[in-house]
Parts: sequence; C-alpha cells; structure tokens
Amino acid sequence: MMLTNDLITPDNVSKDLLKAIYDAAFIETAWDDDGDLKIKDELNCTVMISENQTRIMIFTIFEFEEGFSREQKLDLANKINDEYAFVRASLTEYDTLLFDYSFYLKGGLTKKNLVLGTRFFQSIPLEAIHEHGKEMVV
Repeated sequence: MMLTNDLITPDNVSKDLLKAIYDAAFIETAWDDDGDLKIKDELNCTVMISENQTRIMIFTIFEFEEGFSREQKLDLANKINDEYAFVRASLTEYDTLLFDYSFYLKGGLTKKNLVLGTRFFQSIPLEAIHEHGKEMVV
C-alpha cells in the first residue's frame, strides 16, 4: 500500500488499515495479546481507534523510579504539558506516566499526515523526559 493522499475517515478506519499504513511507512507493527496494534519506530506505542471511530489514539507509557511523591509526578506531567502542546502527559491509575495524542477523523485524515504525526508524536516523550524528569522516569 502506497502512502497516497486517500483519506482515513470514520467510515473506513480499521486496525487492519492502520497496520497497512504503518507497514508501508516502514514502521514496525505487531498485535498484542488483546488485539491492539503496537508500533515501534522511536518508541513502543499503542494505536487504538475510538469506539465511535472518530479518533485514532496513540499512546506510550513510562514507569517512574521509586521514591517520588504523587505531587512530584503530577508536577512533571504539568511541566511537560506547559511546554509540549502537541501531546498530553498524565498519570495513570497505575501510577505511570502516559503520553497520548488523538488524530481526529472528521473531514478525513491523509495517510501521510497519520505517519508524519505519529513520527512527530514519538519524538516528544523522550525529549520531554530528558528535559524535565530524567531522574524520575525509568
């Protein structure tokens, strides 16, 4: 599948389509045990489609080193969010650091924009951690 300007829309989006797009862009893909699409380029990420098929969501998770308070972890997420508007950093219920981004499909999303946006997303977490929390994150 070439990375044409065909649009990804709520009507045609599927996990198989996303896998084919990433494969065509030479981004390593795999299915996890739950049937979720995993990709690896700069980072290991999970790619999911929202239940109503209006968004493609991409996320990656990092663990914290021992000994940091919840307040310190929230402060790190807030610092990252202040500086990096493209992604959202948050704490999960499992006390891990989550980075995520959503591609909205209303009006369509080109395959090329999905790939370029994914690569841009993947460039941010390690940079943000290095700049603001390298001593806090595993």
